[in-house]
Amino acid sequence: MEWDPSSQMFFAVAVPDGGVGSFPILAKGDTGDVPGIDLSVNFTALAYDNPTAASASFTEISPDMYKLTLQVHEGAPGSPTAFALHDSVDIDSGVMGVGKIIVGTGADTFGYESPKVGDSFWPATISNTPSGNAGYTLCPVAIPAQPWAWRPEVHGQCVVTGTGSDVRADLLARLDNSTAGNIVGRGVGAVLGVNSSGIPTVLVDGPPAGSADSYNKVPAGTPATIYLRVERQSGADSFTTSDSTTTFKVKVNPVP
Repeated sequence: MEWDPSSQMFFAVAVPDGGVGSFPILAKGDTGDVPGIDLSVNFTALAYDNPTAASASFTEISPDMYKLTLQVHEGAPGSPTAFALHDSVDIDSGVMGVGKIIVGTGADTFGYESPKVGDSFWPATISNTPSGNAGYTLCPVAIPAQPWAWRPEVHGQCVVTGTGSDVRADLLARLDNSTAGNIVGRGVGAVLGVNSSGIPTVLVDGPPAGSADSYNKVPAGTPATIYLRVERQSGADSFTTSDSTTTFKVKVNPVP
């Protein structure tokens, strides 16, 4: 066969038995073997510093059935480090303390915060009101400073008995001043003369309608005292009360 080596190309066509003349049309051969792969792998994990080279190979475990043998290195250990949430770099606000939780304050920082859960407080003793008074403080309830702003939620009742029929008195809860503090709860007394009947006056929580937002709000970190009082609203007679028919408590209601 003539061939020009400078062409860098050579074609050779062989026609097996059954081929067609001298044309490059090959006769169909016999069907070949169809190999299979065993999906269970012989795997070996090499330590990251093992000098053995990683490798992968197939082994014929039965006629036309092959299985992979694979060995690769584990990753190298990462660099050891430490992380402390109380570090000044990580904490941007708040003071660590018992009962505080950690909350996100920014993209990469945390802060300490006290859960906003209020407790209930009540007086150690309640005084009896002697006759001859137009207003009288039955008891104070001292609330320690809280880590967040809060509002007092007052509950109580008292049997107010008039010394005569010409009197109507209300049950009041005042904030931080027994005689002039903002009224954070009121129990409206019965009509004239009915205060002598033994029916309790029930204290209802809440400031007067239209009050400013700050009216009954206690700032964070500020202690407060709530005073329970009976104050005459009309009439010339006075009234009396007894500790045995008086109850009072204050619940700290955190501002969201």
